[in-house]
Amino acid sequence: MGHDDVTITRETGRRLAAVHYEARTEDIGAKAGEAFRRVAGHLARTGVPITGPAVSVFVADEDAFSVTSGFVVDSDVEPGEGIEPFRLPEVEVATTTHLGPYDELDKAYDALGRGAAAHGRRVDDTGPMWEEYWSGPDTPPTQTRTVVSRPLVTPR
Repeated sequence: MGHDDVTITRETGRRLAAVHYEARTEDIGAKAGEAFRRVAGHLARTGVPITGPAVSVFVADEDAFSVTSGFVVDSDVEPGEGIEPFRLPEVEVATTTHLGPYDELDKAYDALGRGAAAHGRRVDDTGPMWEEYWSGPDTPPTQTRTVVSRPLVTPR
Protein backbone atom coordinates (compact mmCIF):
# COMPACT_ATOMS: atom_id res chain seq x y z
CA MET A 1 0.00 0.00 0.00
CA GLY A 2 1.52 3.31 -1.04
CA HIS A 3 1.93 6.13 1.40
CA ASP A 4 -0.02 8.39 -0.84
CA ASP A 5 -3.22 6.66 0.27
CA VAL A 6 -4.05 9.51 2.61
CA THR A 7 -7.71 9.94 3.46
CA ILE A 8 -9.48 12.77 5.21
CA THR A 9 -11.80 11.35 7.81
CA ARG A 10 -13.26 12.19 11.19
CA GLU A 11 -12.03 10.83 14.50
CA THR A 12 -15.14 10.07 16.52
CA GLY A 13 -13.54 10.57 19.93
CA ARG A 14 -12.90 6.91 20.72
CA ARG A 15 -12.27 6.05 24.36
CA LEU A 16 -9.00 4.65 25.59
CA ALA A 17 -7.78 3.17 28.82
CA ALA A 18 -4.29 4.62 28.92
CA VAL A 19 -1.06 5.47 30.72
CA HIS A 20 0.52 8.90 30.35
CA TYR A 21 4.30 9.43 30.28
CA GLU A 22 7.07 11.61 28.89
CA ALA A 23 9.57 10.01 26.51
CA ARG A 24 12.35 10.87 24.14
CA THR A 25 12.11 9.37 20.66
CA GLU A 26 14.57 6.57 21.42
CA ASP A 27 12.69 5.53 24.59
CA ILE A 28 9.16 5.47 23.17
CA GLY A 29 9.20 1.83 22.00
CA ALA A 30 10.18 0.42 25.38
CA LYS A 31 7.94 2.76 27.37
CA ALA A 32 4.94 2.13 25.10
CA GLY A 33 5.41 -1.64 25.40
CA GLU A 34 5.42 -1.35 29.18
CA ALA A 35 2.34 0.92 29.08
CA PHE A 36 0.41 -1.54 26.90
CA ARG A 37 1.25 -4.40 29.28
CA ARG A 38 0.10 -2.36 32.30
CA VAL A 39 -3.14 -1.28 30.66
CA ALA A 40 -3.96 -4.80 29.41
CA GLY A 41 -3.36 -6.19 32.90
CA HIS A 42 -5.56 -3.54 34.53
CA LEU A 43 -8.37 -4.14 32.02
CA ALA A 44 -8.19 -7.90 32.55
CA ARG A 45 -8.36 -7.45 36.33
CA THR A 46 -11.28 -5.00 36.15
CA GLY A 47 -13.18 -7.00 33.50
CA VAL A 48 -13.21 -4.32 30.79
CA PRO A 49 -12.86 -5.79 27.28
CA ILE A 50 -10.43 -4.32 24.77
CA THR A 51 -12.51 -3.44 21.70
CA GLY A 52 -9.96 -1.87 19.38
CA PRO A 53 -6.28 -1.45 18.67
CA ALA A 54 -3.40 -0.36 20.86
CA VAL A 55 -2.98 3.40 20.38
CA SER A 56 -0.28 5.92 21.28
CA VAL A 57 -1.04 9.65 21.22
CA PHE A 58 1.92 12.01 20.91
CA VAL A 59 2.22 15.71 21.68
CA ALA A 60 5.65 17.16 20.93
CA ASP A 61 7.30 19.10 23.75
CA GLU A 62 10.62 20.95 23.50
CA ASP A 63 12.94 17.94 23.47
CA ALA A 64 10.63 15.00 24.10
CA PHE A 65 7.08 13.76 23.62
CA SER A 66 4.17 13.72 25.99
CA VAL A 67 2.70 10.30 25.25
CA THR A 68 -0.57 8.56 26.13
CA SER A 69 -0.60 4.83 25.32
CA GLY A 70 -3.42 2.37 25.78
CA PHE A 71 -6.23 0.40 24.20
CA VAL A 72 -9.58 1.31 22.69
CA VAL A 73 -12.45 0.35 25.01
CA ASP A 74 -16.21 0.87 24.83
CA SER A 75 -16.94 1.33 28.50
CA ASP A 76 -15.82 3.51 31.36
CA VAL A 77 -12.52 2.59 32.91
CA GLU A 78 -11.93 2.50 36.62
CA PRO A 79 -8.82 4.67 37.16
CA GLY A 80 -6.01 3.07 39.13
CA GLU A 81 -2.42 1.84 38.87
CA GLY A 82 -1.65 4.87 36.72
CA ILE A 83 -4.35 3.90 34.22
CA GLU A 84 -6.80 6.63 33.27
CA PRO A 85 -9.66 7.08 30.84
CA PHE A 86 -8.70 9.16 27.81
CA ARG A 87 -10.60 10.25 24.71
CA LEU A 88 -9.19 10.92 21.28
CA PRO A 89 -10.23 14.38 20.07
CA GLU A 90 -13.32 14.60 17.87
CA VAL A 91 -11.65 16.22 14.88
CA GLU A 92 -11.06 15.89 11.17
CA VAL A 93 -7.84 14.03 10.50
CA ALA A 94 -5.56 13.03 7.68
CA THR A 95 -4.90 9.33 8.06
CA THR A 96 -2.80 6.71 6.29
CA THR A 97 -1.81 3.07 6.80
CA HIS A 98 1.90 2.28 7.06
CA LEU A 99 2.94 -1.27 6.22
CA GLY A 100 6.49 -1.86 7.38
CA PRO A 101 8.86 -1.38 10.31
CA TYR A 102 8.20 1.23 12.99
CA ASP A 103 11.51 2.94 12.24
CA GLU A 104 10.09 3.96 8.85
CA LEU A 105 7.00 5.66 10.27
CA ASP A 106 8.46 9.08 9.42
CA LYS A 107 7.56 8.24 5.80
CA ALA A 108 3.92 7.98 6.83
CA TYR A 109 4.10 11.35 8.60
CA ASP A 110 5.63 12.94 5.50
CA ALA A 111 2.83 11.42 3.43
CA LEU A 112 0.19 12.88 5.76
CA GLY A 113 1.50 16.39 5.15
CA ARG A 114 1.55 15.86 1.38
CA GLY A 115 -1.79 14.08 1.34
CA ALA A 116 -3.51 16.81 3.34
CA ALA A 117 -2.09 19.42 0.95
CA ALA A 118 -3.39 17.42 -2.03
CA HIS A 119 -6.86 17.73 -0.44
CA GLY A 120 -6.32 21.47 0.02
CA ARG A 121 -5.81 21.11 3.77
CA ARG A 122 -2.92 21.13 6.18
CA VAL A 123 -2.09 19.18 9.31
CA ASP A 124 -2.08 20.94 12.66
CA ASP A 125 1.59 20.90 13.68
CA THR A 126 0.78 21.97 17.23
CA GLY A 127 -1.76 19.27 17.98
CA PRO A 128 -1.60 15.64 18.98
CA MET A 129 -0.97 12.85 16.50
CA TRP A 130 -1.68 9.20 17.05
CA GLU A 131 -0.68 5.76 15.89
CA GLU A 132 -2.86 2.65 15.98
CA TYR A 133 -0.97 -0.62 16.16
CA TRP A 134 -2.90 -3.34 14.34
CA SER A 135 -0.18 -6.01 14.44
CA GLY A 136 0.90 -8.16 17.34
CA PRO A 137 4.47 -8.17 18.65
CA ASP A 138 5.31 -11.34 16.68
CA THR A 139 4.42 -9.82 13.29
CA PRO A 140 7.42 -9.54 10.94
CA PRO A 141 8.46 -5.86 10.58
CA THR A 142 7.71 -5.80 6.85
CA GLN A 143 4.11 -6.82 7.58
CA THR A 144 3.54 -4.59 10.58
CA ARG A 145 0.46 -2.41 10.06
CA THR A 146 0.23 0.99 11.73
CA VAL A 147 -2.51 3.54 11.07
CA VAL A 148 -1.24 7.09 11.58
CA SER A 149 -3.51 10.12 12.04
CA ARG A 150 -2.91 13.85 12.39
CA PRO A 151 -5.64 16.44 13.00
CA LEU A 152 -6.21 19.03 10.31
CA VAL A 153 -6.28 22.77 10.72
CA THR A 154 -9.94 23.81 10.58
CA PRO A 155 -10.55 25.92 7.46
CA ARG A 156 -11.77 29.41 8.27
